[in-house]
Amino acid sequence: MKKILICAVPFSDNLGDGVIAASLAHIVGLKYPQARVEFLDIAGRQGFAEENLRGGGAFRVFAKLPSLLRSLIVFLYCLKGYLSSWRRNWQAAIDDADVVVIGGGQLFCDVALNFPAKLFFLSRLLRGKKVVVASVGVTAKWSFWGQFLVKRFLDNARPVFYATRDQESADNLHTYFKVPRPQIRVVPDPALICADAFPDELSPQKSWDVGICVSSLDALVMNSEYGDANSTPSARFFSSLAETLRTQGLRVLYFTNGAAEDNRVLEEIVSAAAEPKPDFVVPRHPDELVSLISTCACVVAHRLHANIVAYGLHIPSVGMNWDKKVASFFELTGRERHLFDLSPEVEKLGSSVLDLLGEQRPDRQRLDALRSQVVAGIHALV
Repeated sequence: MKKILICAVPFSDNLGDGVIAASLAHIVGLKYPQARVEFLDIAGRQGFAEENLRGGGAFRVFAKLPSLLRSLIVFLYCLKGYLSSWRRNWQAAIDDADVVVIGGGQLFCDVALNFPAKLFFLSRLLRGKKVVVASVGVTAKWSFWGQFLVKRFLDNARPVFYATRDQESADNLHTYFKVPRPQIRVVPDPALICADAFPDELSPQKSWDVGICVSSLDALVMNSEYGDANSTPSARFFSSLAETLRTQGLRVLYFTNGAAEDNRVLEEIVSAAAEPKPDFVVPRHPDELVSLISTCACVVAHRLHANIVAYGLHIPSVGMNWDKKVASFFELTGRERHLFDLSPEVEKLGSSVLDLLGEQRPDRQRLDALRSQVVAGIHALV
């Protein structure tokens, strides 16, 4: 029986990554219904709710360190994990794999060497395997060492196919890693087919007019390709937006994508709120994220996969642009007019939500075309 191993971050606390992995596995299963599809988390996690450098007070301290020191800490952390347990666990998963899929999400990015280090260590075990790169995001912001480690990953793994999730990522893969342009396909994000991957989680009822996806704006900026400073307190921004929408009589639900830094902002909002406390949900698993988004008539979010899941469920969303990958998605779906900057005036944002609620849902024909493109593209790779 064929075994297909998907290597990404399926057990990340940012549950959008889990939605990608499950959607990718669903697509692979359509072509190979008898195959075993397994996951390997390149952060060394074996399941959800495992601790990492993003959790707790350590993240706040880490974020204030000089960039070179942050990179050194991350590399040593990954080296320790690789030598102590990752190598053994990864080798066992890779040994009997017929195809290794590196894919989904912004894996080719350089935030303190996080993904470059993990991909490099993984690649040491991939020699001789059939490796494909599927629907990845590729940033244009690289340190010398980050670029060096990813080049070493490509040299070791020698992927036989490459697919990026947008044209800008394809351009970056060619520019920074010299992958020939004819070898690079553009295959949109697998999470666009989340409705098929999570059919039992979808709600037929819209219990909320607006779902507000709460995020840590400081954390987003630190991970952004733009690199602009943020001066807007996160909790104040989201609570002001919710209040503006409630004054229009709308039912508002706070939620997060599950990331620890976002959950802390939500805790701050709820703690500071007067009685009665606002409605909120903190999802702990990808199916919970898809389920709660399906209960909303509209979504407001910075997080890319809150917007992608909403679009995949045919639910309109208003996005806020903190990184080029967000802008690329709104361009792909022809919805640039629903994309604002990092922290827009809440009155303008609220007006856009009201306008969107009064309009028809996103173009179904375009969504169906993108879904078909995703399935066909992934099937061509595997």
